[in-house]
Amino acid sequence: MNSFTPTAGRITRAIVFGLVACAAVASDSTLPLEDPRVVRLEAFFKTYDCPGPFHVHEYLQAADSHALDYRLLPAISLVESTCGAFERMNNRWGWDSVQSGFVSVPAGIDYITEQLAENPRYKGKTVKEKLFTYNPYPQYVRQVERLMRQIED
Repeated sequence: MNSFTPTAGRITRAIVFGLVACAAVASDSTLPLEDPRVVRLEAFFKTYDCPGPFHVHEYLQAADSHALDYRLLPAISLVESTCGAFERMNNRWGWDSVQSGFVSVPAGIDYITEQLAENPRYKGKTVKEKLFTYNPYPQYVRQVERLMRQIED
């Protein structure tokens, strides 16, 4: 009797196919991998009892697309509105002295991130310089910087 029966052949092919498929999936860089920043931001928002949703993925996507420090807007949101607990018009960041708002929180995240990265008032500045432009009070800048360090710890 032949030890390599059609059933064994099918099983072998299935195993090989499965291994190849797993390798292809593992090498696909477009699939989301666990990003440690997600855990850090969620922990940060939970530490301060921020209301949900936290919009962690929106913060990360906006920061990555504009090459801005991902901790900046979440830290500002805590100082300005306790992460949205006291927001007005979907404005968690005190933008425009809260005289204007956004159609949604994600829209605000996108808009402010783009402004901090591309607007001539902010473009090319360090995070500290951006913060002083955003709010010129030294204690404000120190507070946001402290919160940004806390996110990373």
